[in-house]
Amino acid sequence: MRRINVPPEEPTPPPPIIPGVARALSPLLRRIAHPGPDGEPGLNTYLVGIDEIVIVDPGPGDMDHLDVICGCGGDRIRWIVMTQTTEAYAAGALELKKKTGAELWAAPGFAGADKEIGDGDKIDATEFVIRAVATGVS
Repeated sequence: MRRINVPPEEPTPPPPIIPGVARALSPLLRRIAHPGPDGEPGLNTYLVGIDEIVIVDPGPGDMDHLDVICGCGGDRIRWIVMTQTTEAYAAGALELKKKTGAELWAAPGFAGADKEIGDGDKIDATEFVIRAVATGVS
C-alpha cells in the first residue's frame, strides 16, 4: 500500500479587526473596535444578545462610535454595563444612555448610573444570563 504524505493545512487566520465595523464572535456576541489614536483598533465595545442587548464598555464619547453601536442595537439595547469607569471606557456611557433609554450599570460612584454593579449581580435577558464577577482590578 502506498502512503502519501499530505502536509497539514495551515489554520485560517482570523479576519482583521476593522475599527467601526461590528464583527460577530458568536451567535450572541459582537465586537466593535473603536479606532485608536493611530487609526488601528483601540478599545472594544461588545454587544451581547439579539432580542435584548447588553452593551459592554461603550467606550469614548466619539459620536461616530456611538452611532455604530446604536445602528447595530437600536431599540433593543436594554442595558449598558461598564467594566471600568475610566474616560476611555466610559466617556460615551451617558450619551448612549440618552440615545437608547438603556439602564446604565457601573461601579459605585459613577455619576448617572442607574445601578451600582457588584460581584454576583446579573442581567437575566430573554436569551442569556450575564453575571458580574469581581476581579479585584479597578
